[in-house]
Amino acid sequence: MINRNVIIGAVIAGVLAVGTSVAVLVSSSETPDKIDLSSIHTAETPTEAPETTAPPETTTQVPTQAQEGEDVQSLSYQIAAYESDGKIRIEYPVISQMTDEEKQARINQHLMDNALSLLKAWDTEGGKCTITVKCQVPSLTRKRITAVYTGSASQEGAAHPVNLFYTNTYDLTAEADLGLSDFADPYTMAGYVLSDDVQFADTGSASLADALAARQTMDVDYYTEIFTQADFPFDAEKTWPSSFSYERQGEIYFSIPVEHAIGDYVIVKFTPDTK
Repeated sequence: MINRNVIIGAVIAGVLAVGTSVAVLVSSSETPDKIDLSSIHTAETPTEAPETTAPPETTTQVPTQAQEGEDVQSLSYQIAAYESDGKIRIEYPVISQMTDEEKQARINQHLMDNALSLLKAWDTEGGKCTITVKCQVPSLTRKRITAVYTGSASQEGAAHPVNLFYTNTYDLTAEADLGLSDFADPYTMAGYVLSDDVQFADTGSASLADALAARQTMDVDYYTEIFTQADFPFDAEKTWPSSFSYERQGEIYFSIPVEHAIGDYVIVKFTPDTK
């Protein structure tokens, strides 16, 4: 986990002017496409939730994904967007169709807070920062939602934007964030990253050779440390994890930081039943 003053070398703590902020809801028109991270080239969190427009009347239901033998509760979600001053836009999911409306409200507030926690690490005051983050939901079951955030952020005067990747896996039953340690052993993952068996789901702008070379600049202790501290929950005012992860259909995906020149991060894929 890195200091809040550095998110892969470019983070500065700041305050967000929220007077002109607004959030809009974007209805999901179909089951979300497969995440394509290769296409990504591209303050203080508000104390009050941004206003939202009413959901469109033709909101499409997104079926939850069933695990084997699981009784599926039909849930829906929409993608909302927090916007400010025309320079900041961060998307996040909003769940609907839960039978417990109070619980649903708590969960949606938590998902929004986590998505917007990025604002605590960037100086957004005075319009000197530009942030664009898109949200995709690779899985939604009655027990769990997984949100994947990708985008970019830059300070005024910076030569290049920083590529962003973070995730949030949330247990809807326990109302708790899940991290890489809930899916795999950090030490084992550290060894896997450094092994000849490592597979990359996405190397972004880096070549495979660059990605393979970059991981070898660190050792097993370094990767064990960042994997142990990966993912929510964390105190965004003090730290920001160097790695984020999620699980999908039995496969585990997690980021490792690389130098800015080759894209800021790459995504490792681990399939437990074959390793």
